[in-house]
Amino acid sequence: MVLTQKKRPINDARATRVVRGCVEPRIIIMKKTFLVLLIGLLLAAPLTRSKGQETGASDLQAANDAWQEGKYAEALRTYLRLLQSPAGDQFVAPIARQTGELFQTEELTNDGRAPRFSPDGSLVAYEIGPAAKPVTRIVPVTGEHAVLADLPGSGAVFAPSGKKVAYLKLTPNDELAKAQATADNPSTPLQARFVALQTVNWLQWKLSVIVVRDLRTQQETELPTGDLLKSTLAFAKDDETVFFVGAKPGEANRNDIYALKPGGQPVVVTNGEGFKTAPVVDPSGKSLLVGVPLSNPFPPPRNLDGSANTGAGQATGQRPVGAAPGGGAAVLGLSKYGVVNLADGKITPFDGFPPVFSADGSALTYLTRSPQENAIMVLPVGGEPATVLKTTDRLDTPSFSPDGQQLVYARMTRTDWELFLIGRDGKNETRLTREIQHDILPRFLGKDRLLGMIGEPRHRRAYLYDLATQMRTQIFHNNSVRTISPEYVWSPSPDGNKLLIQADRDGDTVSAERGVYLVNLDRQVSKAVLLARLEKQLASETALYNEGQRIFAPLAADVRRVLEQASVSRVYGHEKALFDFDSKHISRPGNKLAIEYLTAAYKSFGYDAEQQCFDNRTALGGKTCNVIARLKGTEHPELVYVVSSHFDSVPVGPGADDDTSGTAALLEAARMLAKTPQPATIIFASFTGEEAGLLGSREFVRRAQEDKLKIVGVLNNDMIGWANDQRLDNTIRYSNDGIRDIQHAAALHFTRLITYDARWHRGTDATAFYEVYGDIVGGIGSYPVLGNPNYHQPTDLLETVNHQLIVETSKTTAATLMMLASSPSRLRDLKVEKFDGATAELSWTAAPEKSVRGYLVSYPGLKQPLKVSTPRVTLRNVKPGTVVSVKAFNARGLEGWDWSRITLSAK
Repeated sequence: MVLTQKKRPINDARATRVVRGCVEPRIIIMKKTFLVLLIGLLLAAPLTRSKGQETGASDLQAANDAWQEGKYAEALRTYLRLLQSPAGDQFVAPIARQTGELFQTEELTNDGRAPRFSPDGSLVAYEIGPAAKPVTRIVPVTGEHAVLADLPGSGAVFAPSGKKVAYLKLTPNDELAKAQATADNPSTPLQARFVALQTVNWLQWKLSVIVVRDLRTQQETELPTGDLLKSTLAFAKDDETVFFVGAKPGEANRNDIYALKPGGQPVVVTNGEGFKTAPVVDPSGKSLLVGVPLSNPFPPPRNLDGSANTGAGQATGQRPVGAAPGGGAAVLGLSKYGVVNLADGKITPFDGFPPVFSADGSALTYLTRSPQENAIMVLPVGGEPATVLKTTDRLDTPSFSPDGQQLVYARMTRTDWELFLIGRDGKNETRLTREIQHDILPRFLGKDRLLGMIGEPRHRRAYLYDLATQMRTQIFHNNSVRTISPEYVWSPSPDGNKLLIQADRDGDTVSAERGVYLVNLDRQVSKAVLLARLEKQLASETALYNEGQRIFAPLAADVRRVLEQASVSRVYGHEKALFDFDSKHISRPGNKLAIEYLTAAYKSFGYDAEQQCFDNRTALGGKTCNVIARLKGTEHPELVYVVSSHFDSVPVGPGADDDTSGTAALLEAARMLAKTPQPATIIFASFTGEEAGLLGSREFVRRAQEDKLKIVGVLNNDMIGWANDQRLDNTIRYSNDGIRDIQHAAALHFTRLITYDARWHRGTDATAFYEVYGDIVGGIGSYPVLGNPNYHQPTDLLETVNHQLIVETSKTTAATLMMLASSPSRLRDLKVEKFDGATAELSWTAAPEKSVRGYLVSYPGLKQPLKVSTPRVTLRNVKPGTVVSVKAFNARGLEGWDWSRITLSAK
């Protein structure tokens, strides 16, 4: 079964529930503006409403309420009925917002990066292919997006006219291919991957040549750069000159910005010691913004074993010091940035970040920070900087309005970032958002529209803020009910009517592929498209409910008997005890206190708890311990399911959500199951050292390998207690589809938990299992993923946690464990013995469970799976490319929780 994705509300911190779409959170506006709008709405509103209108509005509200409660099928049926009614057109926008995307979205590629528009907005460029052999594809924005050009390189920039493009053409070699293969290999140790990536980057800088292609004639001109290393291109206003960051291979303490024209040689634009990067030409073409990073942007490669590659010809850089402004080539000194006057080469240095030009190029805005205060500055090009705002609050990412008279920026007023507007003169500061999660990266898309993001970097979502209507709308989604779609890169068109987004639209954050999408902010979805979306969502939700009911039927009564023991008081008691130990980082006393508490807790449930200790230099006393409890299986105890959470926290705080919440849920699941052993063994593992680098889980996996433990399935819960609104919801983070489906079913049929999902394990203890045992991982984390603004902060306190949410997650975990441990595990060694293009003979290793009575075999075209009694089957009239799936079933009627799959191919 394919499970879909989620669409759900985002909370407004004024305690008003906002629906993600239909009743999206309002932007906070000044009282006077609000009154004007309110009077206007009252005057414009009809004095009477027809009965049909009242009924439609009432039905829409009822459907929205059902959606908020996680009753998606009920809501979808009402939405469909409303859209199919005579007044259906008026419901298109609110229902589209609630259930997915309001704006028309097109996929340009399912695996791309670095998307950008041409200056006139008529073309799009994005990169595809491996990093060692990149291709920059250019397509028109309109029509079928037929390929206009495939450039064999990366770093492409358009000329101001949009008629030319400059890029770094790469000629790969064996050394680059080897380094790239090492960097791409998931089994490569983290440090070695970093070294390999550094080598890849350096070789690309060395092997690339700067090429200009005329997009009208497709003719190319190579620009000579000698032996310079090169990166980061920018076109001058004249459509001819290309700026680039260059470095001589033997230079240890500097690089420079060069200018280069066809037929000419590189000319230094900046001079002096230090490293310069990120050249940006202002919109008027009169000046050049240059950055000065704290380290060498061309670091030399290291050997793949981590040792220095002395033959590379360049040493590690230092922070530049001492230089001062001068004539001719610009000299950069202590400033982090400088504005170069392209007419005379003079520079205006300033110490601030991240600088952004105004639309006409006449001014820059940037931040300054000190231990005492932070400030937003405006620097007229060629003039003196002026302070717009000073505050002790943290500030970030200021940018200009189109007319240059206002600034939008992010400000941390308490524990999360919010968006604000202020006049360039420092007057009329206005708060725009009151969202519990982080609101970040604002910029204007026009006079009255803003683009902003919500969430932590691993699960950000783009929103459109309409300053005229005081409404916000989520821009991008995958139009499913349950699967999240994290976004990573956003690039608006020059007119603000389109947006390029790089995202994991399918919710798969494990694979390297990320799609590139074109969102048309000036074109809304049609009613026909919306109806098709809702029909698909309803079919998915109905299948999810029915299939979950079917697979749990043999166990349902037993599951309910176990789960009725769940106690929010007991869960809170564990939370409070662990919270009182303060930080449980391995370097803090609370780590040892937590180990003793967990050991005693497991023993109080009747387990023989084990402290799995190991040495670590960072740990207080040089040692830290996992705490392990085993519920021995009654039929096949040699088969093991592991369920885990980490109990440590970051050094600066108690980690009430990260991850006392997961630990309390784990303890409650262990207590509920203590007197109800399952056919397979269940290990409850409380891991230490997650915040110090997954130390505890890696030690557990190491010992499991040594002991030849037959681990067949894993659950890992992390950060499951924070709720940003009234809903009890969390995200299933999985690598295995079968486990994902069981967790959805467990939540749906036995708890109040609303579940979403993402193929995800990175940065969690699940990674330690995934790297060794493959895709046998499931588990639960927060929704939105890492959305808690207190994440890794001293403010991750007990009062920010929803204790009932932890209980519902614990119940979901216990129900999932019962299903997994009672069902046949995934079959192994499925292979094709013979296949002549029409008849296939397949075999597999017999299921290890003693209660297995046979096997189900399925492939496309079968109405019902075939049943066989032995671990082999002959299939007739099958074609090459057919995917065959096999799983076992047992005497209780329980089927294997995941299919083994193989694709038939003629040799």
